[in-house]
Amino acid sequence: MANLFRETRYVLDDVFVRFWNSLSFARTANRNLEGDFKNLRFATGQTLDYRLEERYLGGEGASATSEARVQVIRPLSITKQFRIMLEYTGFNLTFDRARDEPYLEMANAPRAKRLGNMVERFIAEEFQNKTYQAVGTPGVPVDFNTILSADAYMTELAIPEDGKRYVGAGPRVCANLSNDLYNTFNNTVNTGALIDGFVGHLSGFDFFKTNFLKRQIAGAGQAGGSPPAGFKLGGVVTNGPIVDGNTIEVDSLGQAPGTLVFALGDIIEIDEDDGVFMINPLTYEALEQRAQFVVTADVISADGDTAVIPVNPTIVISGARQNISAAIPNGAQLLLRDSHNVSLAYHTQAVVFAAPPIKELRGGVEAVTRYSDLYKLAMTYSLGADIRNYEQLDRIDVICGVAINPEFAVRICS
Repeated sequence: MANLFRETRYVLDDVFVRFWNSLSFARTANRNLEGDFKNLRFATGQTLDYRLEERYLGGEGASATSEARVQVIRPLSITKQFRIMLEYTGFNLTFDRARDEPYLEMANAPRAKRLGNMVERFIAEEFQNKTYQAVGTPGVPVDFNTILSADAYMTELAIPEDGKRYVGAGPRVCANLSNDLYNTFNNTVNTGALIDGFVGHLSGFDFFKTNFLKRQIAGAGQAGGSPPAGFKLGGVVTNGPIVDGNTIEVDSLGQAPGTLVFALGDIIEIDEDDGVFMINPLTYEALEQRAQFVVTADVISADGDTAVIPVNPTIVISGARQNISAAIPNGAQLLLRDSHNVSLAYHTQAVVFAAPPIKELRGGVEAVTRYSDLYKLAMTYSLGADIRNYEQLDRIDVICGVAINPEFAVRICS
């Protein structure tokens, strides 16, 4: 059992609330797996698997055949341990520090905020690099029509409309959208745009500002040509027809040897003239949106002309898990979204987050772990001592992991 000390618990409870108030992505994530973590102690490196909802094609008429069960199982691994540790000498450490208001504001508040920021940055980087469905035009500010397009695309993708859709956007993206809405003839929207500088709820989304979505700097792609606005050409497919797998091979890039032709997180699309589109997973009918993929690792072309691009999602052209309308033909032209600011529109199922209790230290340490049924996460506060230097060591830890289900999200490019 961990040692339980009144002052230590008080400090942890204070930090816990401040930490929770610094979160955005983590607060809106799906944390249904927390029940599996709740009564155990974990360390980084441990993993829990979870399943996505199964899909079936079904049929019509009296005669029927069994369908194969296609289960998608993904891992959620506890990969991060974030901590902050302070030192206090015997001269400046007082017994009642936990109830000292300057201590709470000057020590607890910045620690809680920094831990929250580290968690948010971790989630945002994972989330941004795995999202492949996109709307908006690189280089063009987000406006109300862009938000409507994101909402419509998510609905076409059968992403639930149940009040659990969110948008995380950078401060300047929010400012542009607020400016676009300031003269809207709606009291709620207009007040938010003018007084708060942004709108909290719009077109089915709850919005929040975040500093942790980075600008996507696109690879060089294909030299020359006449791509659509906001795009570069991305080479010509050479391993078609592609009916499955996670790689697309291209040539005709026309770059110098050793060039970074595609970057991690780049979004590539199949030119509409090649007839490959995203599909509605309810009707299995083709959408107007070109087939989209995200690049899962930097691609450097050895000869400057050819490349093998690792992509997600896995290409599926038939069955219950079909995600594009047809095989990608040989000779298809790829389009690469140019460098752009990133905002993320998503359903809570897109982010699965866990922050379970940690395995506590033992031996001469006061250690308190608090698991919150309300917040569905845990923090640990450890208080130890360096007897050689007569110093108190004051440490707070959070361990966490995140898994991304990108089929429930849409990137908004601007």
